[in-house]
Amino acid sequence: MSSSTTSKRTTSTPDGQGRQRLLLAIGGLVVLAFIVGIAVLSTGERGSRVTTEDLAGNPAIEGEPLAPGGQDQPNDPEVGSQAPVVTGADFDGTPVTIGEPGTPQLLMFMASWCPACQEELRSVSPWLAEGGLREDVALVAVSTGLDDTRPNWPPDEWFESEGFEYPVLVDDADGSVASAYGLTATPFWVGLDAQGQVVARAAGMLPVDQIQVLADAVAGGPA
Repeated sequence: MSSSTTSKRTTSTPDGQGRQRLLLAIGGLVVLAFIVGIAVLSTGERGSRVTTEDLAGNPAIEGEPLAPGGQDQPNDPEVGSQAPVVTGADFDGTPVTIGEPGTPQLLMFMASWCPACQEELRSVSPWLAEGGLREDVALVAVSTGLDDTRPNWPPDEWFESEGFEYPVLVDDADGSVASAYGLTATPFWVGLDAQGQVVARAAGMLPVDQIQVLADAVAGGPA
């Protein structure tokens, strides 16, 4: 009886070890498959990341470019000049035009990686949402300085996260629209009257009270 019991125990051990090895092997394969799956997904995400070329616009620019300016506002030689007319699109492909005579415009050139632009948009967006801008002036942002290697990319998500609900014309990868308007720094403001002529340009941040003054100027006086 004792011998029989011992024999059974002896013959059952290799089977148990085999099952353990099999379970360990299966577990290892599951873990490996999981790791490979994560790696594939990660690679896919990186591969589908929006690049500068993906996001850049293809705006058409008509008219003479403005000389660089905006830093010496009272003596800007381009005040009174006809602004270039730019036909482009928003991030979602909606047509956007700036510089065309008809409605006074405030143009806000912004680069998503620019800390001053980030602070400016954070200040301006609530003011706009509360109806701070007079209704007879159109505000259009120009997303320029596109660079997918710099922080706060992509810019469409940045504008959305700040609650900015106004049109955004997307510049091309070379910053052609910014160059056509004589941008010297970001943020960069340009005020155009109803004839499409430059009323003022400003390089750097503007507090909302100064933006309101600029809006009055392009509209021809206080509302």
